[in-house]
Amino acid sequence: MGSRLARLLLENTDAAVTVVSRHAGGHDGQFGDRLRHVSFDLSGGGNLTTSPKDIVVNLTEVTPPSVARQVVERGGWFLETSATPGYLSAIQKALEGTPGGGIAILCVGVAPGLTNLLAAEIATRARDTVHIDIGVEMGMGRHYGFAATEWFLRTAGQPYNAFVEHVPREVAPGRFRRKLAFRSGHPPRHAIGYGFAEQQVIAERSGRQLKTVRSFVALDPAWMTRLLAVLLALGLGPAIGRKARGLTRWLLRTPAIGRSLSRFVLEGFDDAGHLTGRIRLETGDQAKATAVMTYATIQSILERGRPEHGAVTTITDHLSLDAALRMLRRFLPGTQVTDSFADDAGKPNEMLG
Repeated sequence: MGSRLARLLLENTDAAVTVVSRHAGGHDGQFGDRLRHVSFDLSGGGNLTTSPKDIVVNLTEVTPPSVARQVVERGGWFLETSATPGYLSAIQKALEGTPGGGIAILCVGVAPGLTNLLAAEIATRARDTVHIDIGVEMGMGRHYGFAATEWFLRTAGQPYNAFVEHVPREVAPGRFRRKLAFRSGHPPRHAIGYGFAEQQVIAERSGRQLKTVRSFVALDPAWMTRLLAVLLALGLGPAIGRKARGLTRWLLRTPAIGRSLSRFVLEGFDDAGHLTGRIRLETGDQAKATAVMTYATIQSILERGRPEHGAVTTITDHLSLDAALRMLRRFLPGTQVTDSFADDAGKPNEMLG
């Protein structure tokens, strides 16, 4: 994802890009001095030198939360892409009471990120919405990076907080289950509750409107979802989490299966359990889509500058859903969106986004 984002920035802006990683890297010279590589082990707790104009995008959870504070204290931008609730909470805690004129943006990417924007759209257009379910279908048609694959497996063993009736409730992955139709006119598919960070952020930032926000994941091909559900039901989630690194090495050696698409469906419900709105979105594979969403956020920063609100923000404070969709369609032309909201007569209106 980092290489995709760097290329998007270098090809579409005048920005200079510095790539920071533990290992030495190089480039073909295509972008001259605009592309620089720095070998630096962030996990060692060293001081990352930044300036007030820098936009820092964090793509790894080995980065100490103190780095986020350092960037904001120096007046820079810190964009956080993590989907792990515990890590995101540590970032938020580190940023509490941060002096300086910098801005942190949480939930940048697809899930979280795009899902936050879609949830905000439902909550805004259907004001009687009190419950939102978020479904993410991940195509297995190509291998994801080592860190992303390890994260998914590690998360299988970690309980997470889901907001249910305004109360953060600790649940294990797979505890919630339901069927979701990721494509209109197609049968619903099994999806299992999973610890994506945005469900807590969305609930907290809605004020008192949203009582319940839950995230679900499905894998393509469908039998992979059923297999994961069985393993979690047997109580093997913690074992999968402990063995995540070794399992990741093994999985990355196996052939890719399924499609390399990402699909999302979000559904809102009122207090009586009636559907208030539904949005479906299909786009390219998650690494490409995440890079595009991060690029769109950076473009919004370059165009709009600093917001008036506090130092800790989320993607919904900087990027509109319309702007995000324009970027996705530009770089991933197969992106499709449909939405359905109940009209005054209680009948759904289908519209192509």
